[in-house]
Amino acid sequence: MQERVQRETLKRILEDNASAEYLQSLGLNGRTDPESFKACVPMVTHKELEPYIYRIIDGDASPILTGKPITTMSLSSGTTQGKPKYVPWNDELYETTMQIYQTSFAFRNREFPIMLW
Repeated sequence: MQERVQRETLKRILEDNASAEYLQSLGLNGRTDPESFKACVPMVTHKELEPYIYRIIDGDASPILTGKPITTMSLSSGTTQGKPKYVPWNDELYETTMQIYQTSFAFRNREFPIMLW
């Protein structure tokens, strides 16, 4: 079950971002299967993505890293190597993140209720 959900999630992410320059430059060519993803998309660091991020910061609105427009750049707390990093956000990522936080909060509250005395 978990593997199926992960495959479906990856497929949806790749479909939503098929037009992104970054994925196209790696030769994914719209493929959405895990095998193609593993074969084409390497592990990278934030530093390797910085040229793309700075293009977005400089106003390039084309689909560089994501298929949907980047609406916000957040600045990290700088806990990695003591240097803050720009983190791109879009509306869908924001909504997904909020759902994760809400689900996590509901679970924590159920398992460890906050007692107000």
